Amino acid sequence: MTTKSNKLQYGWTLIAHPSYKIFTNKNSYVIIDEDNDVMLRFTLQENEIEIQGANWNLNYKINLGFKTLKIINTPEE
Repeated sequence: MTTKSNKLQYGWTLIAHPSYKIFTNKNSYVIIDEDNDVMLRFTLQENEIEIQGANWNLNYKINLGFKTLKIINTPEE
């Protein structure tokens, strides 16, 4: 799977498929998939991430030590 790293606030990094779109408003983020559906909504602070909503089938990993959020799902081909 091809991924792209996207720098976020407070030194956080989002790792996801390059076709996913990221929208932000200050420290709030929305990730949109290839069908223009909202995959994930979250906010960031220096030492925490708050998931506010996610698709039922979304798979992701959060690494607090490296401040990374990785979306494991890939677009349906």
